[in-house]
Order: sequence, then structure tokens, then C-alpha cells
Amino acid sequence: MTTKPAVRRPLSRRRRVLFALVPLLAVCLVAEVVIRLVRAPTHFGSFRELRTDLLKRNYPAQRHPVLGYVPQPGASGRDNHWGTLVSIDQDGMRRNGDGPTPAGDRVLAAVGDSFTFGDQVDDDASWPACLERRLQQPVKNGGVFGYSLAQAVLRAEDMLARFPVGTLVVAFIPDDLTRCEYSRRYTPQPVFELDGDGLALRNVPLDHDAVANDAGKAWKDALGHSALVDAILANTLRAWWFENEKQVTAPGLQGKGPEIGKRLLARIAAACKPRDVRLLVVLLGDKPTDAAIDVLRDAAGRGIATLDLASRFVELERADASLKAKWFAGHMTRHGNDWVAGEIAAALRTVR
Repeated sequence: MTTKPAVRRPLSRRRRVLFALVPLLAVCLVAEVVIRLVRAPTHFGSFRELRTDLLKRNYPAQRHPVLGYVPQPGASGRDNHWGTLVSIDQDGMRRNGDGPTPAGDRVLAAVGDSFTFGDQVDDDASWPACLERRLQQPVKNGGVFGYSLAQAVLRAEDMLARFPVGTLVVAFIPDDLTRCEYSRRYTPQPVFELDGDGLALRNVPLDHDAVANDAGKAWKDALGHSALVDAILANTLRAWWFENEKQVTAPGLQGKGPEIGKRLLARIAAACKPRDVRLLVVLLGDKPTDAAIDVLRDAAGRGIATLDLASRFVELERADASLKAKWFAGHMTRHGNDWVAGEIAAALRTVR
């Protein structure tokens, strides 16, 4: 007697869905682990927050009621995105390496953004560190990652009040002018508004506890605890996911960054004059813009010494295309910073 093979009952729709989800969930779990290991293996908070809050990003920093944030005094280590040695002294300035500080009654103060701070290089390879070795006089590196020109100028005013400054170098890249238009960039930041022929500082002390005006922020922060979800949304819905919170334009300031920049440089020049402090304004980067060059020209027209290294680099690159890779790796390399230091040292010989 022949027995009929048992007829397997078809899987229910629910079971088919569950079986399909198992490999998908396994892939997602592996992707979650891999992304966490690559981005921040010891981080267990919101990965989205790492994109919107600078104090939780690469370098140790602390809140400041006027500047927004400053490097954390006494911090030192390689726990940053590039694994470079970053050391902050007790005054909140980046150190220039382990070598002895040159003797001198007055210091050269340098302010600016990450190009001045020295992102991507060790302490001894920032351009202020290279400049100290070239001039053999003490240099205070007051550059801060992410700063606008407004923050850099306020930082310079603070340094003029705290240290015996003989020379001040204010460095900026073109984007630092646009940053002057924001009321928030990673953290709340100071806002200068045009006021007659001058400027008015409107929103200090800063409210670091203000909640962003976004009805979806709470559940965005919850979803952001997944490194995978954060990676997907940051690459598909970038503006909605974090850019609109990371950078917030102050009402009425859009497009006014260059004019604010001109007045900021006039403001710091006025602060230097009664102190008998030499001032040099430097444009850095590899892509000069018409607006940045116009700001530099306006400063020169006011009698301020200026140096356009962005345009100078473009000229040199035309003759030697290899310079881009040699001097820039996002920010400037050790070789690039040494070139900047040499150009600034030469320019300072003519500044009175």
C-alpha cells in the first residue's frame, strides 16, 4: 500500500513576515555594531546629538556665557577624531608643544577658528606653534574650532585684557563670515547686529538651556541613540535630521556676514590702538571668495595690515598642483601650517 506524502501546510502571512524580518534584523544589528565601532565605540548616548552639540564632539570644551564655548583648561590627550595630541593650558589656550617657551615680556596673540587652533595636527604643528619657533617669542594660540569671526574678535578682546599682548594676529576663512549670521552653531553663539555705523552685541549672556523650536526634537533625540538610524537619516534627510538645529540663522542677519566682518575688524583695530598692539589680519584657506577679499580690502582701507594667504595659495597651486595634497587634508597639514607661519612672520616685519 502506497502512502501519500504529507502535504506541508503553507506558512501563514504572519510567519512569512517574521521569517523575512529575522535576516533583516540580523543585518541591521551587525550594521549598528560596525557603525558604533567606527564612529564612537565608547559612546552610549545620542549619535544625533554628536552632530548638533560641539561640546560632545572632538575636543574637550566647556560652556562660556559670551563666546558660546572655549577649550577646557588643563585638558590633554589624543581622544579626538584624528588621534592627534591636543593640550590646553590653564588659560584655555592650546599649547605649542613640549619645547621651552621663548622669553619675552609681551606675547603674540593668535585668534581664529579651527585653522588657527590646528585641527588635524599635534600641538607643535599648528601655525601659531610654528610661528613661535620662527620668531623665538612667546605665542598664545587662542584659536578655537568652529568659531565665527565674531567669536574670534571677542576672544581677542578677552586676550588683550588678560595678557601683555604686543602683536595680535586675527585669522579667518571665508565661512567665518557666514557664521556671523547664526544665533546657534552647535551651541548658542553671540550675535552682532548692525547698529548705525557700528555693531551691537544683543544676546549675551547666552542661554545654553534654551530648547530648539522643533516639535519633533524629542523623538529625533530618541531615534538618534541608534548609530544606524542616525547614519541613514544624516545621509538622506540631512537638513531635517540635524542641520536645521546645528545652524540657526539669526533673524534679519542672513547675507549680512561680510558687512558684520568689516565692522568687527574695525572694532578690534580700535581696541588695539590705545594698547599699542600691532594688528595683522590674515585670510586663510584654499578657496578665497569675493566677499572675504572685500572684507580684507576694507580693512586695508582703514589702515589695518592684511595678508591674503588664500589667494596666495591659489597662485602657488597653479604652478605646483601637488601643494593641495601637501598642505591641506581638510584643514592644514604640518607642512601647510609651517608655510602659513613663514608668510605671517615675513609680513610682521613690515607691520608697525
